[in-house]
Amino acid sequence: MLKHGLPLGIAGVCCWLVWQRLEGVDLGSLNVAVRQLAPHQWTLALAATFLSFLALARYDVIAHRHFRTGVATRAATISGATSIALGQTLGAGAIVGSFVRWRMHPELGLFTAAKITGFVTLTFLSALAVAVALVALILPEPHLPSWASLLILCAACALGFAAFFYPVLRLARREIALPTLPAMGALLLLCLADTLAAGLAFYALLPGGTGVTLAVLLPVFLIALGLAILSGTPGGMGPFELTLLAMLPEAPQLELMAAILAFRLVYYALPAVIAVLCLLRPLRADAPVAPVTRLGALDPALTAPTARAELGVLRQNGGAMILCGRGQCGVVRTGQTLTALFDPLDIHSGDLTRPLRRMARAQNRIVCKYKITARQAVHARRAGWAVLHIADEALICTATHDLQGAAYRQLRRKLRQADRAGVTVAAATGPALPLSDMRRLSHAWEDTHGVARGFSMGRFEEDYVAGQRVFLAHAGGALVGFITLHASRHEWCLDLMRVRHDAPDGTMHLLVQHAIEAARAENVPCLSLAAVPAGAKGVNAVEAGLRRKFDQHANGPGLRQFKACFAPRWQPLFMAAPSWAQLVLAACDLIRSVRTNGPQPHPIPLPAPPVAETPPPPAPAQAA
Repeated sequence: MLKHGLPLGIAGVCCWLVWQRLEGVDLGSLNVAVRQLAPHQWTLALAATFLSFLALARYDVIAHRHFRTGVATRAATISGATSIALGQTLGAGAIVGSFVRWRMHPELGLFTAAKITGFVTLTFLSALAVAVALVALILPEPHLPSWASLLILCAACALGFAAFFYPVLRLARREIALPTLPAMGALLLLCLADTLAAGLAFYALLPGGTGVTLAVLLPVFLIALGLAILSGTPGGMGPFELTLLAMLPEAPQLELMAAILAFRLVYYALPAVIAVLCLLRPLRADAPVAPVTRLGALDPALTAPTARAELGVLRQNGGAMILCGRGQCGVVRTGQTLTALFDPLDIHSGDLTRPLRRMARAQNRIVCKYKITARQAVHARRAGWAVLHIADEALICTATHDLQGAAYRQLRRKLRQADRAGVTVAAATGPALPLSDMRRLSHAWEDTHGVARGFSMGRFEEDYVAGQRVFLAHAGGALVGFITLHASRHEWCLDLMRVRHDAPDGTMHLLVQHAIEAARAENVPCLSLAAVPAGAKGVNAVEAGLRRKFDQHANGPGLRQFKACFAPRWQPLFMAAPSWAQLVLAACDLIRSVRTNGPQPHPIPLPAPPVAETPPPPAPAQAA
């Protein structure tokens, strides 16, 4: 009773205060003032109301994408407009909106409908607070202290930083995914469009001669709208009128009340009537649309002649293979980004651009391509994407690697040191792997070098390592190091490199050399030593400085020196995104994903195995 009676009590108190302020005003003249509004005023107000609800309805689209409900954009837009129109008119918007969304999408269930309503309500109020702060700082008569506006904007920036660095919050045993930065930006733009259109609708209905300009009205209208929503009263009745009358004392009260009455007819009553008609007729189920992309299996993809062995990292980072037409590629979902890893298979990246962007938009994320080769980078640049050289990959041709010549002098010296120390290397697979010893060695390595990186680089997990090619180094009967490699039919790629702090010098060189020789014995033409940062070259001093700091932070010089011992062929790798702003955001997000070890976005769901169809029972034999 208290919960649902409180809004009615607030409405009663506010209406009594409004009545006190209107004492002495001839309320019988309200009808005359409303009737005197010109047709163009009603037309402009109706057009602005349509634009406002068009923006409001898109909140539900973003909410459905956030919770991955699979509801089509058209259906989400209609249900969003319907629930908001009824919720703002009847009051108790959270309850009314939940039941309206449940009525229009019964397949979701009441709990999911309530989550959609809560998401829309919280994000709208947050965006409205930012909109009020921005309008108060920009317009000449703010009606809000500057310190309050700055405090709201600082809180919004803090929320944005939290969503970037902690996209998934872990509270007790529950994980809560925060909206992505692209979703937050879209919600803020929608709120600005919605509230500006609603303010314009109210301004269009003001009778002439009030002396209230749009710059004066807008911040007051936004504050009144926010208080009306927070009160939960039917139609915001009471707080909305009281706020406008109190903050616009110079405006004639009769004309102001006439505009409020007309605004309620246009912005509340008419949308509510249309919403009831929509609610009485359930949404027509859309015809099934053929999926642009579908999920595929990783193991068959690795048999393709153009498949990168490094795609094996999808087994650990929650990624998946997506199929589109004749081609496929590996994708990974991070906090803000849907990333296509490496070159696509059997197709150039331009043909995957539209499906990838559509898939990313359906998750409120931006799209980028990571570690693509020069040929794919050319296709991306021709499509208007921003392209950046990010890394160089060291490739070994196993057939020509022979340890002869000056290029291998450093490698020969390291191998002799390991041989004199009695280091032996052997391959091991499956049950023969000493997983407990490997785990202890990996943890000791992390204690010295820091937490293992992720995303496109593997972390030690027993099931993950058991599916790779593994080489173990022993000295004095103890395990002193190991490496793991992704394997495909035509390529191996170095993944984990772990060595004990007191291992003999040259142990890691000996491990890699044995892997090269084993790949050559199995007729694998190429072995990749993985990539190193691109170095400190840049088009300007700022880019060069950033590259230099990142190269040092990622131990680029040490990795480059180690891999140069094997005289590899260096292949440049690139990153691409639809714009430079998206490229910078994607790069920062991927760096965060590589460095962090906290909760990550839910992995891309893999397709369920096909269910065998039960044959129909045989028809009964007819009597002869």
